[in-house]
Amino acid sequence: MLRKFFTLLSVIALGFVYSAQAKIWRLNNNVAVNADFTSFYLAATSASVLPGDTLYLEPSATAYTTNSITLTKRLVVIGSGYFLDPSDATYPYNPGLQMAGRTAQLPHFRLGAGSDGSKFIGISMEQTYFNGASNVKFEKIIFVNSGIYFESGTNDNVSVRKCYFHQVNAFSMAAAAITTNFVAENNVMWGSYCSLDYLSGSGNIFRNNSISSSGNTFSFNNVYVANNIFGTGAASNFVNCTIKNNLFQMNQSLPATATNNQVNINMANVYVGGVATTSFDSRFVLKAGSPAIGAGLTIGSVVSPDCGAYGATDPYKLSGIPNIPSIYAFTVPLSIPAGTTTMNVTFSTRNNQ
Repeated sequence: MLRKFFTLLSVIALGFVYSAQAKIWRLNNNVAVNADFTSFYLAATSASVLPGDTLYLEPSATAYTTNSITLTKRLVVIGSGYFLDPSDATYPYNPGLQMAGRTAQLPHFRLGAGSDGSKFIGISMEQTYFNGASNVKFEKIIFVNSGIYFESGTNDNVSVRKCYFHQVNAFSMAAAAITTNFVAENNVMWGSYCSLDYLSGSGNIFRNNSISSSGNTFSFNNVYVANNIFGTGAASNFVNCTIKNNLFQMNQSLPATATNNQVNINMANVYVGGVATTSFDSRFVLKAGSPAIGAGLTIGSVVSPDCGAYGATDPYKLSGIPNIPSIYAFTVPLSIPAGTTTMNVTFSTRNNQ
């Protein structure tokens, strides 16, 4: 009975909200847990999992292997967030946000024809290849080891919002890939860089991103670049870009058309920072008196927003917890008398909006 209770609890913690037109599938590779699938590969290739279905990746210390899959159906993939484990010294956690103490890890895979409209939320990912997929959304993802690579085909309207990149090439692309209407907003990039050299069209946006501890060059072609904080040790390259209201650590050379940018900024005055036990994403909150406060270009109803990931209309949220109900505190008796048919449990929830 206790095992069944905890299975139900994990379902509640992930907030199973769905419509009658799509089905929810549970992925869990922990020992002795009865779930629909134990790997992303098995779920994504199953004939029972239909386009539009949702996969919930439950917290696990073991990655949900992909077996080099190319995804060919539209799926929504949701995890529990990241920076959650109080025992993980490598990735310090944010306390009091999520009862689940682990994230859900998804190794590299490809997005191909048929995967248009897929969405990934609150999981840990490695390199994700685009081979002709459009309208794909990444939200509240932590990218480790590698980032997003546009490899081939036509890839339109890909958005990456409120994600965390940890020492990776966040975005890169091959000349053969046609990539348009790419949007990266409110992301945190620690020790990371990007190479957006082959973007085409006029709808590409790189806005309100926080970058720090990067010695590599950021390269942009055909991009609207605004409200970012470039804490880089190398100058960025801009070709055919609109550049407004950014902060640069470097004495960045900018075209005459660039407006309201700040250069030679001391990054020690920008972020609150932290010690070794402080979560990485919390270190990017702006400190009092930061030159990034109110320095951004107006977006929608937000006048003079803060530059960086925590500013504008849809700011970065700590730990990438999905916008669904989750349990952040839980109390259960250490033991109950033999023969007891019920027990009292206390748990606290929030909707993470």
